Amino acid sequence: MKILILSCHTGEGHNSAAKAIAEAISARGGDWELADPVAFKSERARRFVAGFYNGMIKKTPAAFGALYQVGRFYSATGAPSPVYYANATYAARLYDYIRAGGFDAVISTHLYGMEAMTAVHRRFDPDFPSFGVMTDYTSIPFFSETVLTGYFVAKCGITSDLVSAHIPQDRIYETGIPVSARFRHRVEKAEARRLLGLPADEKNLLVMTGGVGCEGMLGLCGHLSREGGRVYVLAGRNEKLRRRIQERFGSDGSIQALGFTEQVDLYMNAADALITKPGGLSTTEAAVAGVPIVHFKAIPGCETCNAEFFSRRGMSVWAKSEAEAAALAWDLAENKTRSEAMLAAQRRWIPADAADEIVKKVMAYGSGVHTVGCPGSRGLLSGERDVQLPAAQAVDE
Repeated sequence: MKILILSCHTGEGHNSAAKAIAEAISARGGDWELADPVAFKSERARRFVAGFYNGMIKKTPAAFGALYQVGRFYSATGAPSPVYYANATYAARLYDYIRAGGFDAVISTHLYGMEAMTAVHRRFDPDFPSFGVMTDYTSIPFFSETVLTGYFVAKCGITSDLVSAHIPQDRIYETGIPVSARFRHRVEKAEARRLLGLPADEKNLLVMTGGVGCEGMLGLCGHLSREGGRVYVLAGRNEKLRRRIQERFGSDGSIQALGFTEQVDLYMNAADALITKPGGLSTTEAAVAGVPIVHFKAIPGCETCNAEFFSRRGMSVWAKSEAEAAALAWDLAENKTRSEAMLAAQRRWIPADAADEIVKKVMAYGSGVHTVGCPGSRGLLSGERDVQLPAAQAVDE
């Protein structure tokens, strides 16, 4: 099969999920292409959307939380959203691209791709299937207005929420959230430290600030410094944050700030405990890698839901202050009984092979073996859903 994967550059999580799916497609001998759906509107639109979102997450997360709540209230009305209208405007160009490229299926790891594909189905009634992948442990605003062949979601927790949001249960598949295979292929701690050039005999904490490098971590670093311990802060793509941490705390080497890296899995393998924002992908990667987690600095909205989902099941602890986050992290690093119980809970609730399960189901559907169990693309919008969306054609024209 040849599969088009749609993701957006709004943070790194959606792209990480998309790359994990691409990796699984290649492992099964398939072909794939990764595209940002907003680019079918224009390159300028793609840059604006990515810049606006990433700037808000990095500098004013409370504003994002407020917008999230507005979106949730609007979504509850059942009225078609501006998000649908905006993504429907490029449905014709996206459909032409899919046809010209000979793609057999479409997988979207971001809401914008799902909205655009809903418009494609309404306007063109294509014969190829399209799927959505949820990358958080909650139902996000406007998700309920999408209509796709199937949805792949986290295990044990959100199916009932999605059904309440008018997603048919027979199109929901609890595969888990997809992460790269390298996170489940664990490297022993001593070897990971050797490969990264880290001290072998000291307690090691890892701090992750998100792909865009969220602000507000200087205070946390002040609480983390201690004799006989090392702290490594992944500052993502925020070079200013990396420099500030390094200038203030890096003189003695006990706290080191690092820029964006493709070796996150190795840093997780090397760590005794992790402090991280509760992004859906980064948290899932940590659970698959098997590292004790302290959640901190949750952005209001889906991240608070992620932190609640994990902490309620014993897969993480949720710190509400800088001092608490530091104390909990060092405790997990030193308390083997507590950290082992947390790792056992992660293994119980978080599947490591979600990416492969998703691709297996999509490929089986495309080959005519409909193990996915959901209807084909044609007739998806024949009135069986409660949510009625306007035709994309009027928007395009």
